[in-house]
Amino acid sequence: MIAEDSPYLGWPGRPKLRIGNFLSLTFYWFSNNTLWTGLLLIIMPAKVMQLVGTTNSTGHLSVVNLAGTIVAVLAAPIFGAISDRWQTKSGRRRRQMAIGVVGNIVFFLVMGFATNFALFLIGFIGVQLFNNVAGSSYTGLIPDLVPHEQRGTASGFMATWNELASIVGALLATALAGMGYWYATAFIMLLGLVVTLVFVREPLPPKVKPFDLSSFLHSFLISGPEYRDFWWVYVTRFLVMLGLYVLEFYLAYYLQFVMGIKNPGGTVFLILIVLTVTALLSALGAGYLSDRVGKRKFLVTWAGILMGLSSLLFVFMHAIAGIYVAAAVFGLGYGTYQSTDYALVVDTLPSKNAAKDMGIWGTSTTLPQVLASTIGLAMAALVIPHWGYSLGYRSLFAVTFVLFLLGSVLVRNVRKVV
Repeated sequence: MIAEDSPYLGWPGRPKLRIGNFLSLTFYWFSNNTLWTGLLLIIMPAKVMQLVGTTNSTGHLSVVNLAGTIVAVLAAPIFGAISDRWQTKSGRRRRQMAIGVVGNIVFFLVMGFATNFALFLIGFIGVQLFNNVAGSSYTGLIPDLVPHEQRGTASGFMATWNELASIVGALLATALAGMGYWYATAFIMLLGLVVTLVFVREPLPPKVKPFDLSSFLHSFLISGPEYRDFWWVYVTRFLVMLGLYVLEFYLAYYLQFVMGIKNPGGTVFLILIVLTVTALLSALGAGYLSDRVGKRKFLVTWAGILMGLSSLLFVFMHAIAGIYVAAAVFGLGYGTYQSTDYALVVDTLPSKNAAKDMGIWGTSTTLPQVLASTIGLAMAALVIPHWGYSLGYRSLFAVTFVLFLLGSVLVRNVRKVV
């Protein structure tokens, strides 16, 4: 909750939202995360191994993630800033979303049809580009439309959709063969766009000055005391997301090479089910609670610590039953974190150019993907050849514990939010 004298109170006069408004406003989060859950955790590791073979799979998977994520890092703030300046009678967010989703679907299907690694890589780069064209515009809708006193609730709905997307994305990836997965996921992406276009009404955009390249570029230099809290939230999110993506990118290979599971896709699906059930228990309730009693920082901190402790279990685990226990504990922390951290950053936004600022904040999610991929490349080149898969992946997951811990403890440096 923001202190009453905080400068981060946003635009005045927003009407309070009802449950239907929350559902339609946050539904795109479901469609988008349905794509990413199945793609990153199950489809990409399997497809890369199919295209390049087992020996080269870790390095090539890291290359795909690295190339695509670099594009995402550049695209998110740029297209967020463009969205802030797009003046139309229907608002400034949804038309850019439409362009992004259509392009996302096209390149997503390119990945599905790819019969060689180069085409698969091109498809993923295109997915990252257009996904961020749409996503950077969409993230501006929450600050635009949600009153301050309902931001935790909105974040809770987003987290809930995210957990449901984990189940649906993993189910599609494991149950549908051939192009069935790709077509079904593309349809869900299109459905997310349609729901947003039909049911979400934007306020009239504020008037902006005519486009000036110098002013446009200068807007990305966000500094000064009004951005202090924003950058602390950015740093803490970066560390937590880095730990999350290391776990996410290499979970399937951990299960295969360390736990000895020959076909890890089904096990990943079961892990996601366990994680999602516990995350759903905490997601919506934590967001609502943060609106009613405040303590967003407290909830974010302890959620991250809980995620770190559960990731530490992977280092010492030798039985698959223990992995499910770790997933259940992780889900409780993850649901709480998702439903409160997004509200925390929206509370610290000092600018009406919300999509640009949220696009910059979004790099706290995409830049960790670059670093996680780089860590994977280093492990494939230096650790695994000398120490083997078991020590390599267990050491990698030990690093995630440290990242989660740091990302949680440093939240205390955010001053204007309690």
